[in-house]
Order: sequence, then structure tokens, then C-alpha cells
Amino acid sequence: MRTPHLRKTAAWPLVWIYAILIVYASLYPFDSWRIQGIAPWAFLTAPLPRYWTGFDVLANVVGYAPLGFLLTLAFVRSGRTAWALTLAVLVAAALSLCMETMQSYLPSRIPSNVDLALNTFGAWLGAG
Repeated sequence: MRTPHLRKTAAWPLVWIYAILIVYASLYPFDSWRIQGIAPWAFLTAPLPRYWTGFDVLANVVGYAPLGFLLTLAFVRSGRTAWALTLAVLVAAALSLCMETMQSYLPSRIPSNVDLALNTFGAWLGAG
């Protein structure tokens, strides 16, 4: 049985750096953490927001597109070619779910099911 030739790649360190940037942007200002009396995952079944801006949509889609691209590249270079796109989108969606859930503990942030969907869509675009 032959081991596939794996190339050295800078994709994984770039994935980690970009993921840290997403965590920073998602949880800033990092203060006043508190339990707000609602389940942290309540945003998943919340009604769609009445108001949204084009900037919010663009920021969520464009913010996760590079992560999707870098994850796909890293998985391909690691020999997981067949599942690279699927894995990239799932990992990015999991990160987005964690960030939105953690935002429920920050009074200055608003977790949103729309943000989760837009982040996942952005990762899918980047992965494609």
C-alpha cells in the first residue's frame, strides 16, 4: 500500500491565524461576560431579524470566505482531496456556531441564526 505524497504547506498555519482573527472579531470587546438568562443556543430558533444591513450581510459572507478557501487548500494538501470542500464548510460552520453561541454571553454582541447561515455560505463560496 502506497502512502500518498503529502506536500508541505503553509495553509494550516494560515488557517489557524485566520481562525484567531475570526474569534477576535466575533468576541470583541471581550468584557462584561455574563449569563443573560437565555439558553446560549436560543438564537438558532429565533425569528429572523426585522432589520439588517448590506454591510452585515457582506461582512459575514466575506469574513468567512477566506477561511473556507484556506481550509479547502489545507485539506487538499493533506491528502483529503475527496472530502476537502465538505470538511472545510463543516469546520467553518462549527467555528461560526461556536462564535455565535459565545456571543450570547456578551451583552454588546447579538447572536444570530442569519449570521450563522451567512458565515457558512461565505465559507462555502471560499471553499468552492
